[in-house]
Amino acid sequence: MSYKDNFKTRNKRLIAEDMCVAYLKENNIIYTRYGFDCLFDIKPKDFMKIPEKLRNTPDYMVIKDEAYLLEAKGCHDILRLKTDDMKSYNFWDNLVKLYVFVYSTMERSHKIISYEKLSEIAYTCAMDYYEDNGKAYYKIPWKLIR
Repeated sequence: MSYKDNFKTRNKRLIAEDMCVAYLKENNIIYTRYGFDCLFDIKPKDFMKIPEKLRNTPDYMVIKDEAYLLEAKGCHDILRLKTDDMKSYNFWDNLVKLYVFVYSTMERSHKIISYEKLSEIAYTCAMDYYEDNGKAYYKIPWKLIR
């Protein structure tokens, strides 16, 4: 699988979500699925009828000392963070603190970073565009995610 594949192929297997859930369970962290889990239940053209901020609801609500949102993202060595998604994540981060669980298939490890910090890093990185839909994204090297 490659970032150059179409959306359906890129999202066929959501390894970052699997690894995120494994991490939460292994660490006895209370969580619940929060965002949509319907990529394979409805057609993309119907999914696009849902308002963008709702389509981009973070994946999990996590409860520790306080509740926060957690979005799972996967990458090889470069995290591709879409500018459209960032607009929605800004909205969610203003409601409840948002963190991002990033899993690298190259490193076979994860990092957890606040969305606020990740967005600061993103703005220093190069941008590119997906070939299938023309959407802009930041190319965030794994080594910059701390």
